[in-house]
Amino acid sequence: MKRSVRSLSTCAALVLSLGSTIATAGPPTTITLMQFSDLHGKMVPHQEIFQGDRAQNYSGGLTKMATAIGQVRADDPDALLLMVGDTTHGSAETLFTMGESVMAGLNSLDIDAFTPGNWDFGHGPRAFRNRFAGGIPGSGGIPLPLPPNNRTTLTGFPGKSCPGLPGTGPGTGQFTCNVTAATFDTVAINLYNYNEGLKKIGPRVLPPFKMLETNGVKVAVIGITTDVVPQQAATFNIGFRFTMGHNELPGIVADARAAGADVVVVQSELGLSKNLQMVKEIPGVDVMFSGHTHERTHEALIVKHKGNQTIVTEAGEDTHLGRLELTIQDGAVKGFDWELIELDDSMPEDPAMVALVDPARANFLDGTCHTFGPGGFGYGQGHTLCDSIETVVGSTDVTLERRDVLEDISNNFMVDAFVEAGRQADPNLNADNSLSTTNGFRYDNVVLGNGTVIGNGPATASGDISIADLYAYYPIGAALALASYSGGRLFDHYEGILSHVFDPNPYRQRGGWNLGFTENMHFDIDLVDLPLSISYPGRITNMTINGAKFDRSKTFTVVSCYPHGNPVDEACRTSGAFNFRFMTGTQDGDGVVTGPYSWAYPVNDEDILDPLRAPVVLQAAPNNFVHPVNILREYLATNVPNGTTIGAVGRVNAIHGNPVSDCDPTLVQPVQGAGPSWLARDDGEGACQDNGE
Repeated sequence: MKRSVRSLSTCAALVLSLGSTIATAGPPTTITLMQFSDLHGKMVPHQEIFQGDRAQNYSGGLTKMATAIGQVRADDPDALLLMVGDTTHGSAETLFTMGESVMAGLNSLDIDAFTPGNWDFGHGPRAFRNRFAGGIPGSGGIPLPLPPNNRTTLTGFPGKSCPGLPGTGPGTGQFTCNVTAATFDTVAINLYNYNEGLKKIGPRVLPPFKMLETNGVKVAVIGITTDVVPQQAATFNIGFRFTMGHNELPGIVADARAAGADVVVVQSELGLSKNLQMVKEIPGVDVMFSGHTHERTHEALIVKHKGNQTIVTEAGEDTHLGRLELTIQDGAVKGFDWELIELDDSMPEDPAMVALVDPARANFLDGTCHTFGPGGFGYGQGHTLCDSIETVVGSTDVTLERRDVLEDISNNFMVDAFVEAGRQADPNLNADNSLSTTNGFRYDNVVLGNGTVIGNGPATASGDISIADLYAYYPIGAALALASYSGGRLFDHYEGILSHVFDPNPYRQRGGWNLGFTENMHFDIDLVDLPLSISYPGRITNMTINGAKFDRSKTFTVVSCYPHGNPVDEACRTSGAFNFRFMTGTQDGDGVVTGPYSWAYPVNDEDILDPLRAPVVLQAAPNNFVHPVNILREYLATNVPNGTTIGAVGRVNAIHGNPVSDCDPTLVQPVQGAGPSWLARDDGEGACQDNGE
């Protein structure tokens, strides 16, 4: 049912921010916008849990997304499809093809405007520019040559070949194996070119907005990409500079209105908290399509600002499609209807998309060996996979998913596996002097625990864990490292993570949720009363290792990830390491690394990333470095059959319980943070949930 202003509560009433007029006043006009967010390389259906804890066995993926989009277009052929968020990263298929596997499917969807997420930069800046930004700046579409290892990676992809040699120049075959360019337009106001030699910021990489028209209404779609790439692998950031977009947005909104926009839509990868705060402070935005935080807003959130209001929504990930209908009359939005469509087991797959997806996945199912060039750069031999990604490598009685901001079983399972392998590699490590952490990533494949009832039954899940599932949890080109830290450095880092995840000022909230910690670690944290004052800024009230109080003066070895190209004083975004070593294994004839595990010092430990020399990045990890998925497979094979309970929770104890969002308690991360209200940024008139009252 369409909602009129008169039928809405004061909280949910909606009027256009700047009182713009449509060219022809008179009867109401309805337009349809679709929101497609955070695909993360998911091509085929997988297990999922929907609202109300409804477990499903065959949901989401590009093949079902195409069906849902087609259904909306059948209702409204002029509906606009807007996509925001991490798209070309997040699966085995995208990891080993630099995102190439999803491009044929994406290009077939007739996307009207796209804004990239932080992980779309994860295959390196050259792949990003060639895919989304027209290749060499100002060249009219000439691609940047990819490093040799990445050309080798793409050789294994159907339809790609790489006869050219490095430095042979255009026209000689050098570019024949490049990534496929997007056929849809990409927009962002806050991504700039950067000259590494001159240390000078240049013009924008992408257009700031795109003007679209549907049913006689002009819609300006403004893009805001992520601002967190600089905190990720250093190789992602070469030649780019990012802002939050806060300073740019008012001027771009004015430009869009001056160009004739009746409706202004911002699609932003900053995350829900920042996006809500931004439209509280900046007028003129009618709709904010939020991405990055994987939240599912089953009801739209309404932000008031000086008498104006903005609709804010987030459409989860590949298992949901958002549909927003706007009713516009006499220069104002008079009503709206928001629906979050679930791509569950009942949604059929689209045959045309299946015909594109199946060939792109075929050589991931037949035993073909795949090797990636880490971080989009060609050094070392990378990480190799030769098994079908549908191979079952373990099972679980508990459900694995990432839907908790403080602690989840999946992260615990992974770090337990990592630290056990680290202790095998170095016999001097034990439960008192070693630990592991993993970043608070949001992407995953839900793995339903053995016996979970599917839908309304009687079918139940098997608990099987496949290779594809493991790569969905760790689809980055990282090496496992052994890095030593002082206890004080680790404690301060963990404190800083909590501070950023729950900061009452949304602009200071970081990407991702809390870290995963090993079973020998325990935290008591206070997210409500602390920090009480500047003299005690912390949230951790107690931290123990094996039940003993954590000693800041002691040295600990952390078994964690190393993003290739970073300095070797940093593991898993934690700087200040010393005695840095890589876990190594035995390489077979195909280049696959297995145990028993040992360790080796870096191949190079200085000037690994020199932006002036890019894309030549010095190799730090040896060729036989160990990838996290290697460890997870062995851990499942050796531990779970022996009765090990994977990833038991209870390592992080929130004294007052988990905080929830004031406006929508179903959100994973409280958008207003947690802590004393006097720490918060002014929230104006606030945001509330539209319940159609």
